[in-house]
Amino acid sequence: MRRIVSILAILAIVSAARQTATAQDVSIQGAWVLTATADTAGNTNPELLPGLFVFTSTHYSMMFATGDAPRQRYTAETPTDAEMIAAYKSFVANSGRYEVDGDKVTMRAYLAKNPNYMGDWPDNAYSASVHLAGDTMHWTWDNGSMFTFQRSEGTPVPWETD
Repeated sequence: MRRIVSILAILAIVSAARQTATAQDVSIQGAWVLTATADTAGNTNPELLPGLFVFTSTHYSMMFATGDAPRQRYTAETPTDAEMIAAYKSFVANSGRYEVDGDKVTMRAYLAKNPNYMGDWPDNAYSASVHLAGDTMHWTWDNGSMFTFQRSEGTPVPWETD
């Protein structure tokens, strides 16, 4: 009887430990499509703009569009300076190394569209708190804005849905 009670106690402890998983316990490796954003006031983005984050075991690459409207296409074959500036401002891209500590992911950009993100390598850390729920990942950046992602492994065109 003692043996059965001991086995049941161990199973209960293991089950409780699994229910309190953090980002470190559950891998963020893979491809993640941005599905929702919210600013620091909680206002959601009315247009779901494209975004893709890819994590290996040690490195990441992120690209996403910004703003509250879809990115504008150039009006002519050769864009104007104003069109190029608008395109530059509406896009974020960087890649580098990352670490996970509990529910905090810290990234250090080795290469970035914005030179300020990569300027102090490797002391250019920026972080987000991460919560995983199955194939959904919620980020809260240090500035309070929020991103929601859906895991999209194996999806050829990840932003198209059925």
